[in-house]
Amino acid sequence: MSEKNKEYQSVFDKIYLWLKDAKKSEIQSIQQWVNKADEIITAAEQVSINEYQLSVNSFKQDLLGFYQHNKDDAENSLYLTSISEGMWQHLAKMTDQTQIEWSELVDDFDHDGTYQTGDTIGFGRIQCQGCGRTVDITHASTVVQCPDCGGHEYSRQAFSEG
Repeated sequence: MSEKNKEYQSVFDKIYLWLKDAKKSEIQSIQQWVNKADEIITAAEQVSINEYQLSVNSFKQDLLGFYQHNKDDAENSLYLTSISEGMWQHLAKMTDQTQIEWSELVDDFDHDGTYQTGDTIGFGRIQCQGCGRTVDITHASTVVQCPDCGGHEYSRQAFSEG
């Protein structure tokens, strides 16, 4: 058996075992999703390109309206903020931090290595001059007062792992 056939069979074996262990309600739910997908595909085949484009444009307008209506809630949502910060942290871990730190060096010269509340910093680690707390900055952000001591002055540190 070829390597691709083995992989193909392995996928089916896993699906079979999963379905065998699945509850009847889960299988019915999966079947409903498959049926719904089939309905959508069948309906899409019968729609003209003009109707399709009109639907896409309407969806875009609805999405824009939804965004504008809920923009303030989204910007103040702790949940969405934590998701955003988590994504930035993952992206920061995947980048070559040395190269980014070099690009931030000119900004450090302009700030003489010291940042105040309200300054913008692009990437790095800053340390509060009042209490020593360090804060990792993984994307362009405005420096805020220290959450521990309320300090307003930070020095930029190397953004090293560990």
